[in-house]
Amino acid sequence: MTWASSAHGLPGVFISFEGGEGVGKTTQIRFMESVLKKAGLDVVRLREPGGTTVGENLRSIVLDAKNDMLNDRAELYIYEAARAQIVAEVIRPALERGAVVLCDRFVDSTVAYQGYGRGLDPAFVRQANEFACQGILPDVTVLLTVDSTAMGLRRATRRLGADRLELAGTEFHQRVNEGFKQIAAEHPERIHVVASTSTKSAAARAVWDVVGGVLRDAFGVEPPTEADYARLDKLRRRPGGGGGSGSRGGRQGGGNRHGGSRDGQRHEGGQRRDGGQRREGNQRRDGGSKSEQQGERTSRGDQRNNAGARGRRDSRSRGMHGGAQRGTNERSNGQGAAGSEGARS
Repeated sequence: MTWASSAHGLPGVFISFEGGEGVGKTTQIRFMESVLKKAGLDVVRLREPGGTTVGENLRSIVLDAKNDMLNDRAELYIYEAARAQIVAEVIRPALERGAVVLCDRFVDSTVAYQGYGRGLDPAFVRQANEFACQGILPDVTVLLTVDSTAMGLRRATRRLGADRLELAGTEFHQRVNEGFKQIAAEHPERIHVVASTSTKSAAARAVWDVVGGVLRDAFGVEPPTEADYARLDKLRRRPGGGGGSGSRGGRQGGGNRHGGSRDGQRHEGGQRRDGGQRREGNQRRDGGSKSEQQGERTSRGDQRNNAGARGRRDSRSRGMHGGAQRGTNERSNGQGAAGSEGARS
């Protein structure tokens, strides 16, 4: 029997990841993407706002700290405009062809941030969501949480600083997190809470417990292996050689949100590519067989010998030209002195 989602009626699977600041959405989405791609599935990883040219342009406006005068209603409409674009341009076509869509934030973030956080009417925000979504809703939503709002904000801003919504203050983000709890309580059949306070692999296991059933029903996907989980907790070396746990994705790596991390997808990819180029360049400079290195030393020796011979010839030439020049200068000086004597007299 062909899979047909009960949430949107299409053959693909739509999974959204929600939560406040610094809850680890980007890490879990990337892990899920790698597992599903290894299983041979068509996977589309997205962020909100963003995911399209229009959406990324709108994202740059709404998260720019310089735009602190932005009206709350205008902010809501920017998010809804970006959502309408990504649903029509990317999400619906992906689901129609049977892909798995993994989205970093969707409608629940708008209700939490603009409804509970900004104080706009949650009922009106939900109506705006329905208009922008065009009948598309996630099959399942993972709501990641941390122990405290302050911890999440520290995680979110420790590397790249704060954007406009991260600067909204602790009280704002506390309202947002309370909003997420309320939203989850209202939609227990779709939204599942996962604590992100232990290891990355522990959170990933809990995430799979949430999404594994729908993925198995739709595509027969097997769970991640122990090796897959173990890789999550290993420290990743940075391109420069230093140790580290890897950059937050979102900032393009990571995240995608209505007041969360700036995704860093392109940024991180750029670091890897640049690092690869440097390493390749070093290998080309340092590599080569002994015979090639010996040839290079011989060539340099020949160049020095040739340079020495040219130097001796040039020296003799300068000596001859120097003698002639001195004679010319002496005659010129004599004429100049006579001229000057005549001028003084």
